[in-house]
Amino acid sequence: MIYHCITGFFQNIFQILCMVFERFNLYVGNDIYKIILSLFDIHSSNILNTPKHEIIFHQKIKVGLLTNEIPPIVYGGVATWIVNFIKMFENDPDIEVIPIFLAYNDKLPESCHKKYPSIRVIEKPEDIVSCFSDIDICVNNLWIALDTITQIKDSFPELNIISVCHSLIRMENITNMGSCYTNNFNQQEITFQNSDYVVLISKAEENYYNQFGYNLFDTKTRVIYNSYSPKYDHQENKSNYDSNTLGYIGRHVPRKRPEIPILAVSNRENVKENVKVINMGVDYDKYDNEYWRKLQKEYENNLVVIPFSTDENVKESYWKDIGVNCITGIYEPFGYTICETIDRRVPVIVSDIDGPKEIIEEVKDSIVTYEVDVDNYQNDIHNFSVALDKMLKITPEQRKFNCENARKCLDKLRPEVIKEDWKQLIHEIIY
Repeated sequence: MIYHCITGFFQNIFQILCMVFERFNLYVGNDIYKIILSLFDIHSSNILNTPKHEIIFHQKIKVGLLTNEIPPIVYGGVATWIVNFIKMFENDPDIEVIPIFLAYNDKLPESCHKKYPSIRVIEKPEDIVSCFSDIDICVNNLWIALDTITQIKDSFPELNIISVCHSLIRMENITNMGSCYTNNFNQQEITFQNSDYVVLISKAEENYYNQFGYNLFDTKTRVIYNSYSPKYDHQENKSNYDSNTLGYIGRHVPRKRPEIPILAVSNRENVKENVKVINMGVDYDKYDNEYWRKLQKEYENNLVVIPFSTDENVKESYWKDIGVNCITGIYEPFGYTICETIDRRVPVIVSDIDGPKEIIEEVKDSIVTYEVDVDNYQNDIHNFSVALDKMLKITPEQRKFNCENARKCLDKLRPEVIKEDWKQLIHEIIY
């Protein structure tokens, strides 16, 4: 400890002397380092290459990754997070991730046992003890059967539970105008109370968490972004920067406001003739969708609707056919879609809120945003229209430059970066 303090002290003096020497041109380049280091009789590696605080684990830590989603069992974005988390810690010398699947609603397919040989299955509450007997930390991702957390705590009172909040269900319920899928937010609140840590996936989520009074629970919080592994670092840029075709891809729930691009285009007489909108993600299967059938008919000259599909060819066709991707909405905890859009080097108009706002913070001058009006729907459409006008004035050359520059913001989300945040948290809890 003393050694590190002395090194830090001399490092500050070293930097000051460097500035003085350079200011008066006394020495050039490495000569500065040689002279000053000889004065202190300290080897250059001790100052110039002082390592960052190293996280040291004294034994391999077993992390139980609790979930009821793992491909091919997918209910939403949690499944993607689970796969990324497992992959992030593959061959890690300090952390072993053991998936623990809650099979109350779905039977685990045999393919999962082959893909994840260490996976454990809870088919009934009595299985909890055997599944967690050698686990050091539980990383919880459950959205159902939340009383399972209480049962785990009862069986293992010393086991630290980190609950990952992929979305605040109360916010989902408010912004989706109520839903049978989100009216159980009180169960999530009980989960927070029974956890030792809650990991929130953006600073905005932490703010909402505090606004709801959850910070009054005896539970610590930590913001750790979702990891995103860019797929197009070395692939040819195939984006069409001459195209003004707008696109929306994703879920169709009220908080996403997926209809805003077509409504904005229809309000603009000067662009209505030349701008098309492709909307992908409408779910016609279960209850049909009268609203989108109406929009498709009303704006048939400008709107193309692609039903929800998991077919990768359909998805690739969408990205090929659009010129600008639109990410709308009034609540977005993180934002995988903004990550993929930037990764693909596609121009984007994005709502200036929550997770997306934090993701693009350092490259916001290269991205067109619009101010979200949660309370005034018509003004929200107007604000998007203003952003659309701005995008249409950007030349193809500038669009390409902006898209290349914007990719820098993905670096902070790369798995190797996010993994260190997780290891830091796990280390703090264990030691």
